[in-house]
Amino acid sequence: MGKIKDAIQDWLEDYGYDLGYDMTNYPDMVDWNVIKKHKIEAFTYYNNKRAIEQEDLRIKYGAPEPPEVFDDE
Repeated sequence: MGKIKDAIQDWLEDYGYDLGYDMTNYPDMVDWNVIKKHKIEAFTYYNNKRAIEQEDLRIKYGAPEPPEVFDDE
């Protein structure tokens, strides 16, 4: 195995498998310490990551402003 694959396998054995990660869905290496510290499960990690990526796309390409709501009271 290569050094990166060895590092992934070590992380999974030490922390990842217990949190729902495996060799097909391991998190980005830059996130390993945060995941370990806060015990972030795979489901939560990927849902939050997807939401952040969607927000980045909204910022990058612009999203329409929400319509103004007028209070007629």
